[in-house]
Amino acid sequence: PVRRGYWGSKLGAPHTVPIKVTGKCGSVRIRLVPAPRGTGIVSATTPKKLLQMAGVHDVFTSSRGSTSSLGNFIKATFFALYHTYEFLTPDLWKETRFAPTLFEEHSDYLAKKSLK
Repeated sequence: PVRRGYWGSKLGAPHTVPIKVTGKCGSVRIRLVPAPRGTGIVSATTPKKLLQMAGVHDVFTSSRGSTSSLGNFIKATFFALYHTYEFLTPDLWKETRFAPTLFEEHSDYLAKKSLK
């Protein structure tokens, strides 16, 4: 699965990668950058096919290294998509339940006047 996100407002379905992510395999490095809705996939043909199959509609890419080795180029794109799942957006955070501090827990007892 690929985590998708928004660029700008959260209208409609997620359409791009949530953050800038980088993938590396061999000498090839590819960087996926979120893009505005309607931009399309700005990429070479090889990673474009993989990004289309992953369901990403809008993304900018930047690649370095020997991109003519297609196996490494595809693997680097796959690893970049894999890194999208390392990012948790706030809507995926678990609700935190805080326990009362010792002062809050015993404040009634501490507020009583002691009888001497």
